[in-house]
Amino acid sequence: MENVTPMKKGKSRKVLGGIIVALVLVIGVAVTSLFIEKIPNGYVGVVYSPNGGVQEKTLGQGWHLVGLFDKVTRYPVRMQTVNYKDIQVATSDGKNVTIDFAYTYSIEPDKVVDVFNKFGPIEVEQIEDSYLRTRLWDAGRKGIAKYSVIDTYGEKSSEAAVDVQKIFSEDIGKIGFVVDNLTLGVPKPDKSTQGAIDKRVEAAQELERKQIELNIAKAEAEKKRIEAQGIANYNEIIKKSISPQVIQNKWIEKWDGKMPKATGSNQLIQIPIDDATTSTTK
Repeated sequence: MENVTPMKKGKSRKVLGGIIVALVLVIGVAVTSLFIEKIPNGYVGVVYSPNGGVQEKTLGQGWHLVGLFDKVTRYPVRMQTVNYKDIQVATSDGKNVTIDFAYTYSIEPDKVVDVFNKFGPIEVEQIEDSYLRTRLWDAGRKGIAKYSVIDTYGEKSSEAAVDVQKIFSEDIGKIGFVVDNLTLGVPKPDKSTQGAIDKRVEAAQELERKQIELNIAKAEAEKKRIEAQGIANYNEIIKKSISPQVIQNKWIEKWDGKMPKATGSNQLIQIPIDDATTSTTK
């Protein structure tokens, strides 16, 4: 039997002690991590356990000590942005269009427990992809059904977005969700709908072109009328301004005092003299 020297015994004890200390540290960290929960900024945590149920008091931002068997579900209380692609709805004229939706939402802090009680311990992203997506589709179906397919492309697209947001907000607001803003993407119609849109756009453009031509023709006619009226007014003024007295004065102004000579036809050019003037001279 091999003899164990005191030196070897000391080394063995040190190694064993080190292993024990390491195990204690690992276990301590593991146990501590089970009791500490971090809530990120802009979130609150709902605490629940299999035995104790859901706690009414929620956890705010920061580090918190929780029970060994407690679990925490986080909910956003600051605005979150969600995008949904390719949601199909129908317009008032029976055309099917596919639209992208984007909206921002948050959960009222005093209603996060109600949200948990409704959906259970699932991540909020799952709620976005299932319940909220379904409710938005329903709101979009009801809101956009008031507008024609042309309206959804034009100025009324913003009105449609407001209507959809109102329906969506009232629906999910009952359980604590707050919708801040909702926007609609450019509608993507099917081929037949796109063909109908193209024809209506072409017809509208043709009508606009004809209206412009009509306005130009009206403007030209008005211009000619004004010019003709101006000429008529001018002639009337000239006509009224010419009288025997004016003609006589012009002759006198031009006359050099000599009697006019006979013309080739042996006729004299006479100076027009007013009868009244002639009688006075006599």
